[in-house]
Amino acid sequence: MNTESRSFWRRHRDALIAYSIIGPFALWFLLTIGIPLVAGILLAFFKWNGMPVMPEWVGLRNFSFFFNSNEYLSSIWKQLFIGGLCLIFNMLISFGLASLFNIPIRGKGLLRTAYYLPNIAAVSATVAVVVALLIPHGGGLNGLLTKLGLEPIIWSYSAGWMIFWVVVFYVWRNTGPLAIIWLAGLQSIDPTLYEAAKVDGANRLQLLRYVTLPGLRGIAAFNFIREIIGVMQMYDIVMLMTSGGPNGSTDVLMYRIYRDGLKSYNFGMAGASSVILGLLTVLITLVYLRLFLKEEK
Repeated sequence: MNTESRSFWRRHRDALIAYSIIGPFALWFLLTIGIPLVAGILLAFFKWNGMPVMPEWVGLRNFSFFFNSNEYLSSIWKQLFIGGLCLIFNMLISFGLASLFNIPIRGKGLLRTAYYLPNIAAVSATVAVVVALLIPHGGGLNGLLTKLGLEPIIWSYSAGWMIFWVVVFYVWRNTGPLAIIWLAGLQSIDPTLYEAAKVDGANRLQLLRYVTLPGLRGIAAFNFIREIIGVMQMYDIVMLMTSGGPNGSTDVLMYRIYRDGLKSYNFGMAGASSVILGLLTVLITLVYLRLFLKEEK
């Protein structure tokens, strides 16, 4: 019996070791992502308020209500508009920072750390700092405007300004990780390519176009997809900074899902909205990948 046990262990040792390593992660994925994902999709076809009673089957009624509601459709466009601004500026600014970090200057290690810190700090803490700056009376920004002889601005009453500050905060908080990824890509480009291009008379713009950008094509695709997922999940900044205001100007779909599910206990609509948002995210990602792979060919 003992011999058989040893023989079994020898035959299946690699598989058992692999399962012992993968098992905990698979269980974690199942409990935190798999089951909630399936439950959210199923809830989209029911009416349920969270009470311990059998949910009512409503079929496609939640989806029909979504596409016939101006408020829900508007929240999609706000998610796309605000998310698009966040994505574009974050990609550009993070690339600029990575290019700066790639230059051999003194103290660049400290700069990298400084730009990564906002991502480590809690969102609620960093939002509280920004909100304190935007207070109409006694806030830091209006205090500065007053000293410059300008009229104070009631930021929270202006849709344009609040969208601006949401975008600024998102970019400020998420630039660091993206810049580090860009930097890794920049440092992976063979320096001899730059030297050969310079010998051929290439200027800085031509180096960027013909050497740097082609060398970062894979990194750019990764960062773009990462940002698509990030901006389509954005709700915490909106919740803490604007609560969807003023006048619903920042009421993005993700924040509406949060309100439907955890404030109104309308889990059916929250599930339907989540399914639509998820499909939209997948669609945008697939379109980008199709364009990216087409360029690769």
